[in-house]
Amino acid sequence: MNLFPVIATQMGMLAVYVAIGIIGVKTKIFNRESLDYVSKYIMKLSLPLMIFMNTLNGATAEQVIAALPMLAVAVCMYVVLFIAACVFSKSFRIKGNAAQVYKAVAVFGNIGFIGIPLIDALFPESGMLYIAIFTIIDQGLLWTLGMKLTTPEEKKVKAGALSAVKKMINPAIVAIVLSVIGVFAGVKLPLILDSTLTKVGATTTPLSMIYIGGLFCYVDIAKYAKKLEFYAIVAFKMIIFPIVLFLIIRNLPLSQEIVITLCILGGLPSMSSVAMFANANGSDGDYAIGSIFVTTIASVVTLPVISYIMGALM
Repeated sequence: MNLFPVIATQMGMLAVYVAIGIIGVKTKIFNRESLDYVSKYIMKLSLPLMIFMNTLNGATAEQVIAALPMLAVAVCMYVVLFIAACVFSKSFRIKGNAAQVYKAVAVFGNIGFIGIPLIDALFPESGMLYIAIFTIIDQGLLWTLGMKLTTPEEKKVKAGALSAVKKMINPAIVAIVLSVIGVFAGVKLPLILDSTLTKVGATTTPLSMIYIGGLFCYVDIAKYAKKLEFYAIVAFKMIIFPIVLFLIIRNLPLSQEIVITLCILGGLPSMSSVAMFANANGSDGDYAIGSIFVTTIASVVTLPVISYIMGALM
């Protein structure tokens, strides 16, 4: 499968969307408050609808069952990435809240805003199913480990298992559960509803990247572009890790589509939600935005590169 043209085209489109977001802020169409509303629309409405509709329309019960081994691989991926993040944090002597936020941005990839459009473009019929399966682990860790890492020590409170589970219940998780149930039940929506909800979900990709572009206007680019620890994320998580992962899991009893999906998701830039969590919890949100800026810009090159290498190794 020739991955490079698809990934390169998608990254080019995403770069244009980012530029539109920057122009939107510079021309005062957007401000920080309006970008927050865009983010809420994406996370609570368009993204869950995109996952729900694409999974419901593009997967079968047999495909869901066949994709379940992704869960075990996803757990292993996050364990390796977290260990690497701890090593890098100590190596670069990052202190305070920034050290914890660094671990979060080094572990969690931008699945919602970048991973989904890429996988959807590569595998339009089954891609959202793979995203849905992977997101079970991703969201579970984000709302437990991710929340812990983006909360300052003085604000941390002990919470029970029930509280942690409640925090994990969000529109994306609900969409995943309902779509999988719908697949097994053979649910088909009426044409007018199917068409309308699909189009609303399709707004996720352009708006998510416009949001990221706008967000970049509120970060001290010169300050964070000089931080070497962010380039450690680029080198390891976004280049070395996905290639090594590919060499390992291509020998497992997984379909080629699942192998490619896992490697692309493993090489994504830092997750935008980490900055949202850090800002909401009173941690170092600007530091998270700095990582998102550096890694997202780098991904325009790294994702096509790893896709080319994987294609050559198939």
